[in-house]
Amino acid sequence: MPVTNDSFFTENIVNINKRIDTILFCAIAVPVFFVILTYVGVWYVPTAYALIIFAYTLAMSLICFFMNRSSRKKVQYVSMYLGLFAISGFVFLLGMKGVIVLTISWAFAPFISCLYYNRRLTRIITIESFVLTVIAYWLRSSGVTLVLTGIKTPARWFLENVSGVIVEFIFVFVVTDFLSKRTYKTFRRLMSLNSDKDGAYRRLNEKTLEQFNTNKELQEKNEYIEKLNAELNSRNELLSENQHKIVQFFVTSFGSFDLFGVTHNYHTGKYVEEICKKLRKAGHYTEELTDEKIQQMMLAALLHDAGKIRVPQNIVNKLGKYTKEEYEIMKTHPMEGRKLLEGMPPIDDGSFNVMAKEMALYHHERWDGSGYPYGISGDAIPLCARIMGAADVLDGMISPRLYKDPVSIEEAIKVFEAEKGKLFEPCIADAVVSLKNEISTIDRDIKTFEGAMFDDELARWRKYHPELEKWNPGSGIKSETKKTKGGKSK
Repeated sequence: MPVTNDSFFTENIVNINKRIDTILFCAIAVPVFFVILTYVGVWYVPTAYALIIFAYTLAMSLICFFMNRSSRKKVQYVSMYLGLFAISGFVFLLGMKGVIVLTISWAFAPFISCLYYNRRLTRIITIESFVLTVIAYWLRSSGVTLVLTGIKTPARWFLENVSGVIVEFIFVFVVTDFLSKRTYKTFRRLMSLNSDKDGAYRRLNEKTLEQFNTNKELQEKNEYIEKLNAELNSRNELLSENQHKIVQFFVTSFGSFDLFGVTHNYHTGKYVEEICKKLRKAGHYTEELTDEKIQQMMLAALLHDAGKIRVPQNIVNKLGKYTKEEYEIMKTHPMEGRKLLEGMPPIDDGSFNVMAKEMALYHHERWDGSGYPYGISGDAIPLCARIMGAADVLDGMISPRLYKDPVSIEEAIKVFEAEKGKLFEPCIADAVVSLKNEISTIDRDIKTFEGAMFDDELARWRKYHPELEKWNPGSGIKSETKKTKGGKSK
């Protein structure tokens, strides 16, 4: 049955069309900011190019606006496709000249298309966005720095970068196709169950009290209604579980951008859980650290470094010390992560989304105000981010990285003892110190479980990143690495 044949889905199309038109109107400000930033010398974007983007965005938003005023279903259906194509075109225009780095940002339109619960639409938009991204990379291939300096040919640069886009396409296609299909079926079943429930109540009201001549008949009716309610609750729990699985599946795609990204995310999730339990056992934040909140925090920890997919890959996976300019770019990943998570559909009535954005934005802030991006301190930092920051530093110290060897757990514990009340909230530092034995067990189990898998992943990365041939886990780049406060490296 087509989606537009049902009043519920038709109304949904109308509502989402209006939201997309709002997005397009807001996007008109982007080329205006390009001109302003170019004028003040912060950024350089040719004025003619900015005007093209401005004209395109204004035209598409106006067309969608007038189409959305129509009450005809066919017009709304066309507006649905046009709005998504317009968003894809906007990202294409930004990417073709290198104004933005087209990593996972090209998937914005495909993920929005999932809100229509139309599997065919989602597939078309995903494929169309992928094709536009490939074209954008081709148009950029002759103008990138490596090509202009003669280090690489346009074709080689294009093939090296498009291979990553193809991997992204596979992940995005699978996730969006599953999401649109699953949510459509779930809503169908819920509507059917609600219809059955309404029918049961209506039959009860239509019958007279004389028809219910026995208590047994009344009991049977009540049991039937309770069964329907239980099934509805079960469906809602299944929907929430599927949302959590989609988050975990999406996180695995980070392995295409960061050699240590996926394992680091899961390590920190485990350490977040242990720190939360230790704090609660010691009588700290007992009301906030419920079992449900701890589970949410563990899942949100998987997304704390989501912003790194908007940082150039050659910086995320660089061998050795960052330059000052590269470090400043890397420091943007908390803010980029929050922006990226703004587009995530609500999970657990939106409470998970709030926690995930707080952990992504503030996990590099420090108790004494020495962190970034805002330099806030103390209780101004959300509790979930204070715990996330400690788990992040802990795993960063005891795990290998491209720029350093891991330190021992004993050395890491000494850092937390020394930085108690400075980098870390005192009770959180105490919790980590008291977890020394548990951390040793977890670290040993992690390294045993991940050993062979990491060797395979490293071999795959070396195939596409020849510079990693000179790096071996445990060798480090000590001579090029500058240690910073708290055991972290620049």
